[in-house]
Amino acid sequence: MKVKCSNCQKTFHAPDEWAGRKVKCPQCKQPVSLSKGDDELGFDLGSLGAIETAGQAVVVERRGKPMTLREAQAAAAAAAAAEAAEARPDPTDPTIRACPQCGRKVRVLDLYSEVLCRHCGAGIPAVKREDTSKLVGYKATAEGLVGRVSFYAGFTGAALYPIPAIANILTAMAIALLVIVFPLFGLVGLLKASALNTAVKQEEGSLAWVGMFLTIMFVLEGAYFGSVAYYCLIDTIRSTIGGNEHPPALTWNITKLGAALGGYAALIGFYLLVVLVLLVACGGGMPTSLDDLAVLGRPLSLIVLAIMTFSIPMNIIGLASTEVIDGLNPAKVAVSIVHVLGHYIFMFLIVLIYVGFYVGVLYAIMSWAGPAMKEAAAQGLGVGYKSLIGGILGWSVLIGMGFYFSYMIGRILGLFARTYKENMEFEL
Repeated sequence: MKVKCSNCQKTFHAPDEWAGRKVKCPQCKQPVSLSKGDDELGFDLGSLGAIETAGQAVVVERRGKPMTLREAQAAAAAAAAAEAAEARPDPTDPTIRACPQCGRKVRVLDLYSEVLCRHCGAGIPAVKREDTSKLVGYKATAEGLVGRVSFYAGFTGAALYPIPAIANILTAMAIALLVIVFPLFGLVGLLKASALNTAVKQEEGSLAWVGMFLTIMFVLEGAYFGSVAYYCLIDTIRSTIGGNEHPPALTWNITKLGAALGGYAALIGFYLLVVLVLLVACGGGMPTSLDDLAVLGRPLSLIVLAIMTFSIPMNIIGLASTEVIDGLNPAKVAVSIVHVLGHYIFMFLIVLIYVGFYVGVLYAIMSWAGPAMKEAAAQGLGVGYKSLIGGILGWSVLIGMGFYFSYMIGRILGLFARTYKENMEFEL
């Protein structure tokens, strides 16, 4: 129905079911009485209902027997209880509210709008909106509140978190393998076929390029898949903070990866700088061979690395925020760590345990595939097809382990940021 406010002359629409009620004018907030639908019909349906109810009451009274004092008291108590129950809102129906003045029930479809009681004209307050941002470990949905995992409840399951994404990891391993195998063996096959032609003179060392090809491909794939793994780490943190309990899919879009390469390069640069400083301090000069890297395995070196990289987890959380540059801001990183220092130390130790687990698995893989990869890159087909394929397979396994580790660490950091984001200086 169309209603016109008598105070400000504002015209607005109201549902026909609200006939006879009082509503607030959306402009001047003054009560406006809606016309009753019964008046247009020419008779009062409410009076007919009262007559019918009164008639039934008379029949019951004539057929009933006189009540004793105890029965009358019980009937009065039952009537009072029924009236009190009618005054209370129905907990199963949030659209029904009770007037705070007269206690009458009113149905309001819009839960968050204030209305006037049609019986006494008093204001019935709207339902208060709950602040779901502080519900740590939960997320608000259309159906209500769905349980979510907090940091302390979920860090133990981080090792199993990447399992639903195992298809993505296997796909990445297959891509890394096929990108090398197809062009390599395709060219080798062409050269072998041309060698069968006696008219074509096969020069000695014509396959010496295989080792150089593998070296270049290892470097290119390392850079590309490293950026994909870094974006997987950041995406897992953001997905976990947003309430998702499943690992996100890998992102292959070069445009998105390029946007994340700034933080990735800064992070890698910081790690290399820390390692270089440690090698120079412990070795007395710049490292010249792989044997010089052995000093990194000493207990003192590990302790120094742990101290110097103490802020790295918080840096990564900052890089996953809406303002990426905040992850490289020492002031915001330091303040965020101080606000949750005790929890952060525990989280840092958990990350060290997972890193140690990853390094152990990586060492086991490298002890098997490392020599094969090194010989394949240095000698090419001179090491034989078996060693060559073994080296390429070992490389693809290393890439798969990198993605698995990115999912694990991203899950831990995401759970930590989800639980304590109110105490951090980042826009998460």
